[in-house]
Amino acid sequence: MPLKLDQPRKKQLVSLTPLIDVVFILLLFFMLTSSFVAWRTLDTPLAAPSQEVLPDQDKQDPLLFELKANDGRVWFDNQFISVQNSDRIRDIVQQNKDRLFVLQAEDSVSLQSLMTLADQLKLQGAEKLSIANAFNDPQS
Repeated sequence: MPLKLDQPRKKQLVSLTPLIDVVFILLLFFMLTSSFVAWRTLDTPLAAPSQEVLPDQDKQDPLLFELKANDGRVWFDNQFISVQNSDRIRDIVQQNKDRLFVLQAEDSVSLQSLMTLADQLKLQGAEKLSIANAFNDPQS
């Protein structure tokens, strides 16, 4: 039986249909597993505070809360208190309801620690909060 070697082979074409199916399945997977959450934003003033004349009650010395590290402790009135100690923070806020609470953080403190303290003060009833060093020149 003689072999016919001179017959040209048929070229096999690669079908793109399975590739398109895989791409659509991946697209569907990523769309269904992604979460589209609206990010919470923090509204902070970008300009320096105005030099308005403050009422007499605001001329009291502000209460200073100092964050020196991200360990959950705050330096207040020459002693450390825990940010999670809501009873102590509530007592401080209730005794000084109309005063300004100033939050001062060292350079190494994260924004999350600062916001945790601010949230805790707001939850306990503090009405006036300020972040110290917000307008300082980083070069100085």
